[in-house]
Amino acid sequence: MPTSSSTQPDSGFAVRIGGLTKSYKLFPSPRERALDVFRRKSQAKLFTALKDITADFPEGEVIAILGKNGSGKSTLLKIIAGVTTPTSGTVDVRGRVSAMLELTSGFDVELTGVENIYLRGLAMGMSREEIGAKRGGIIDFADIGEHINQPVRTYSSGMRARLGFAVSASVDPDILIIDEVLAVGDDVFKLKCIEKMEDFRSQGKTILFVSHSLFTVKAFCTMGMWLNEGKMMTYGHIGDTALAYEDFLRQERARAKEAEMAEDSAKFRDKQDVLEVRDFRMFDETGKSTTSFGYGDDVFFEFRYIVKRATEQLTFCYTLRDSERREIFMADKQNEANVINSEVGEHTLKVRLKDLNLLAGEYLLSGELWNNDAAFYVGYSNKRPFRIEQSEYLGTGIALIDYEFWNE
Repeated sequence: MPTSSSTQPDSGFAVRIGGLTKSYKLFPSPRERALDVFRRKSQAKLFTALKDITADFPEGEVIAILGKNGSGKSTLLKIIAGVTTPTSGTVDVRGRVSAMLELTSGFDVELTGVENIYLRGLAMGMSREEIGAKRGGIIDFADIGEHINQPVRTYSSGMRARLGFAVSASVDPDILIIDEVLAVGDDVFKLKCIEKMEDFRSQGKTILFVSHSLFTVKAFCTMGMWLNEGKMMTYGHIGDTALAYEDFLRQERARAKEAEMAEDSAKFRDKQDVLEVRDFRMFDETGKSTTSFGYGDDVFFEFRYIVKRATEQLTFCYTLRDSERREIFMADKQNEANVINSEVGEHTLKVRLKDLNLLAGEYLLSGELWNNDAAFYVGYSNKRPFRIEQSEYLGTGIALIDYEFWNE
């Protein structure tokens, strides 16, 4: 099995992953799955859930595993927990693992809650004596009253989740794996879950945490890994990882909206016989063509426009949007300070956007040339992407709002 060098020292890691790949066979029906055993050549489609993941999870860190549904998050956690095995690669886990993957799995619905505490505890590697010593605390934490002595088949989904969390949390793990625990149960149960996780964190346990709530992730976690279609996109400080993931989500939402709507450019009436625009480009202060700028940089762009017929007045306008197509700023279309040369002939317009204090991410520039009564316009840029990079983490959102604080 392949191994991989680590980016962390040999000591001090809780989980070390090297070249981890996991593939599954997909069959169109159970019948095809059964017949596949007797075939020389499999008819199944191969789906790769994880693709060559290499990373070290340090001891004592709270690590968010981010990604859309189907990105490989749960598969990664199941391999670390020992629920499933990798197709290739290595996973080195140091310490006892408690995995809260599916809180209601592993119960025998015909047994009572108390009997299932022993059943699930034994399956998690606890001794009968250890379970007996912790039984009272598990029952108190689950807080389902007299139902604890009734068959689990009579429980609601929330009651099963309470009991499942209580048993999983009773293990004294070195590594705690939490997969969307906060997506089930009522508010009181969720608060108890959070308090228990905070207790584990204060003890210096290593926690691997999956949640679709980026607000919770940024408040609770110290590091983050973003998976997309089985590939590791980024791994590091939670602020940088969350920023990259949020930028990706904004772009995804924008693409979904555009699939439902006609392209805005259809609104532009292109009057080639009157006005033509050519050779748009963006560049930096040195004149070098680029679409990547630093935080706080000036952003320059230029284009040529050819006036073919006399036009009373031309005004230029531009619009900045974030990657989700939400408007950040639009210049005044009727501002006389934005009037440009409208004489017949060829002209070049250069524009400087000053000190863009936009946070890292992708942004979009659009722009038009308008005549004086706004009845005629020609676009010179339509949602043209450019990026803002930053050398250090400054926060999340769109723009940096400077602040100061003091105690009195």
